[in-house]
Amino acid sequence: MIFLNALPLNAINLQHFCADVRRVDAEFLRFLVREAKSINAEIISYIRHEATLNLLNKIFNLNLVSSPGLYQWRENDEIIVITLKRGIILDPHDVELEDLEIFHVHISEVCY
Repeated sequence: MIFLNALPLNAINLQHFCADVRRVDAEFLRFLVREAKSINAEIISYIRHEATLNLLNKIFNLNLVSSPGLYQWRENDEIIVITLKRGIILDPHDVELEDLEIFHVHISEVCY
């Protein structure tokens, strides 16, 4: 499971691909996190915004830290894009679940 703050299309190393992007709610994300944990899936974050990381860790019982590298897509990645609805929030105590937009992304070589 990969947490991103944006979907970098140049990270997808396919000549042709489709991206299925769906806005999801916190309950769906909670389900995905539980599912990932149940199979001991690797959970990596490329989100560098401390307040967002703190909120995700608190709400979804995660231990996310920001990966220093750049994301490079791998087949079967479960991609979650988390963005802020109102720009940068500096104070970690000011970010609430309602401030987040949550997207589930599936990359495929086959377009429907």
